[in-house]
Amino acid sequence: MARRTIGFVSKKPHRKSRGGCLTCKKKKVKCDEGQPSCGYCLQRSLFCEYFQYGCVGTKSPSCIASSSSSPISVDGLHLTEDGFDFNKTSLQMPSWLIPAAPASTGQLSLLDHELLHHYKTKTWRTFAVREDSVVHTLHRDSVPQLSISHPYLLYALLSIAASHRHALCPSEHVEHQALIYRQKTFSMYTEALKTITAENYEGILVTATFLLALVPPPAGQSQEYDEAYLDWMLSLLKLSEGLRILASLRWAQGIEKLSVYPLICRELRTLPPPPLIVGLGPDAPLGPLGSTPEHPNPAPTYRFQPLQASPLFLPPSLMQLLQSLTITSDVGPLDFHCGTIKPALYAMSPIFLSLYYYHLNQDFYVRICVFTSFLMPDFLQLVRNREPRALVLVAWWFALADLVPKDWWVGSKVGSVVEAIGRVLSGRDATGPVVENAFIGAHTIIKMNERRGRVAAAECIFEDWEGIDWDGGPRRADQWEIDQFLDLGEVDLEEILSLDAMTVDVFTTADLD
Repeated sequence: MARRTIGFVSKKPHRKSRGGCLTCKKKKVKCDEGQPSCGYCLQRSLFCEYFQYGCVGTKSPSCIASSSSSPISVDGLHLTEDGFDFNKTSLQMPSWLIPAAPASTGQLSLLDHELLHHYKTKTWRTFAVREDSVVHTLHRDSVPQLSISHPYLLYALLSIAASHRHALCPSEHVEHQALIYRQKTFSMYTEALKTITAENYEGILVTATFLLALVPPPAGQSQEYDEAYLDWMLSLLKLSEGLRILASLRWAQGIEKLSVYPLICRELRTLPPPPLIVGLGPDAPLGPLGSTPEHPNPAPTYRFQPLQASPLFLPPSLMQLLQSLTITSDVGPLDFHCGTIKPALYAMSPIFLSLYYYHLNQDFYVRICVFTSFLMPDFLQLVRNREPRALVLVAWWFALADLVPKDWWVGSKVGSVVEAIGRVLSGRDATGPVVENAFIGAHTIIKMNERRGRVAAAECIFEDWEGIDWDGGPRRADQWEIDQFLDLGEVDLEEILSLDAMTVDVFTTADLD
């Protein structure tokens, strides 16, 4: 019996949609390619955008490549005086980008590939303040892969990488492209905030951490740019507030379980409590002998200075500022801003503790980066209104941020912000000596850093700080950690000391070798 075969059924020929909008591509639905908005997006009131192929501007990539100017090579990318030469690329693309990756923004162009490669090889290092393999893997590998399915994150990375490459090798084409990517980032990011889901939360959260780098600082550094620097300062604080709000959505609901949590954690170690410091001595009031129960003898007979423990650890000038907020006066107008400024001072205390006990360390860098996430909207409003004490605290934050290894997108702009704040304060008659003294402390850090470097600038913070010695901080931290082990009751002090001695011998032998 002859085998019966199933014949092929002819289908009506149809044209595949290759130029559909990005929304239809992402949702994997048929797009009618309607302009300016396709039928699918129009019916559902969705944001409709088509991928723009080719180079922006009058010159095409092939036109740029055929320029007669002599090419140069930067990190495997061949450039001419006018732009890219795409005909001579020799870099190795990651496996997840070969062949051309169908990203959420459409098909990645060769320029997109080049910039992603630049981000993965160079740019990410400028954001990783922690020397941690997990953080490095997140910045270098996980974030770029995550961006393939989240257009706002992809455009953020492309904009940052383009700006970084332009800073290393100036190119008008790359600079212009960075601006286009930046505009697309904020447009799509704003749209994504309207519908935050479990699927896009991590992508939105990571994008928020990169937005600060998308706000370029003013170009000039003279006094005429003061207003521009103050506006830039407010933009950074406002974007930081957005990151705080995003993180708060899951802060108490397992945010530490997210793969990107190491990028937003607020501390790396538990700090020892503030040290006992030498106080100013008893302030015995005048009166008959025995009239003061705590110090019944006459005040001149007391020569000691009792040790005092403070719940806060702030430089003397900031401590005086805090005391001025807590002391009430029956004369003069009421101070309605005390409750707004105090929490910002409290949030600064762990920063100084980390710097004192462990000097310039990664925990200190992380605490500096996340400090603005503790600032509430009322405080930001005071900064916007240029309240002197709020401006002083922001000046201290910028001065401390100057101790973090410099990011390419900030450069020397930190000092310009502090200088601008100083000129605003000097123009106010009612500032007062306490506020002026507090600002001098921040300004001194900037100037010391310019003259002698970061270590000297950090050390100068603890000068004239009674009872506090810069070199004594690490010793106190070591003693506190030993005490923590001893409190467990399972570790012998002699074992710890012998282990320390063995460690010293090992390092000494290694140095000799």
